Amino acid sequence: MKPGEIMNEAVFCGRIVSIRGDENSGTVTVACPAVTTTRRSGKVENGVRVNYPSLSYNKNTITPDVFGSFKRGDYVTIKGYVQAYLGLDKNNGETREITSLYIREMFHDRSKMEKVFGIPGRTYPETKNEVYLTGTLAGIVKRTERVLAVRLDLSTEHRNLINAVYYNARAGIASEYSIGDRVHILAMVQTVDTRESRHIYSYQDIVILDFGKPASSKTPEDV
Repeated sequence: MKPGEIMNEAVFCGRIVSIRGDENSGTVTVACPAVTTTRRSGKVENGVRVNYPSLSYNKNTITPDVFGSFKRGDYVTIKGYVQAYLGLDKNNGETREITSLYIREMFHDRSKMEKVFGIPGRTYPETKNEVYLTGTLAGIVKRTERVLAVRLDLSTEHRNLINAVYYNARAGIASEYSIGDRVHILAMVQTVDTRESRHIYSYQDIVILDFGKPASSKTPEDV
């Protein structure tokens, strides 16, 4: 990347669980299961958490006729980006900042059998839920000793300030950063189960997996 260049890339691979809208605009929701590993009572246990990122398509989407070309149950790869805007909170009617995902391009995935043997199959490429961001640090606040709230400025032609949360952050990492630092972020989209509550502040959050400065911005003590 060139110095000062903004990166705002989101990639998802999964199965479409819903598609709403028309030929001009709408939303596509995909299931992105992920295997999680935890240790309980000295034993390693694997579990599966399914996130359901919801992405919008509109006149700026490169892929034509999303609504007519894709359907529920299709396995797809989606390349998109993150954009924040001001909107009304449905719970209280107040104006607040909302972080949304938008589709740049969308492709049908082929099964592994089809790719290798040219025949239909039921096993598809591994799911993916990845967000890559590079921008200017606009805020970093400790919620707890190991949880940080991060605000990243990705503005280009339009204002775009993205909020993200960093769980299980390394102790003391907040003190290593200052407002105005250029940072790289690897994240994922984490969604909530809307069946659990009708009053939800945020359906999907940007959750940081890794966080760091560009190599050129590291101090001698960091090397």
